[in-house]
Amino acid sequence: MNRLDFMLRDPAPVIRPYNPADDDAEDALLAVDLAEAMNRYRSERAGMVSRLQALTPSQWEISASHPEYNRYSIFIMFRHLALHDLYHAYRIEERLLEHEAGR
Repeated sequence: MNRLDFMLRDPAPVIRPYNPADDDAEDALLAVDLAEAMNRYRSERAGMVSRLQALTPSQWEISASHPEYNRYSIFIMFRHLALHDLYHAYRIEERLLEHEAGR
């Protein structure tokens, strides 16, 4: 079950942080097919946006316990996700704009 469904269904949800450095093998990304991953990303993000558009104002405020934050809600979770995606987009652009000698 994904975190959104978990938070919508559980009366007292507790979120476990995800840290790739701790949770995934060191070489896990080397086995990922980039084209497939990008297609899955597009598809899953489109589905997620549709689900989020259907949330009621009270559902956006549903809270969970999270060991890293003193307050955590569906709104905060997806704001963090959007900011995280933008951070990756920034890093991609930064790499594309670097001078060859600077690499």
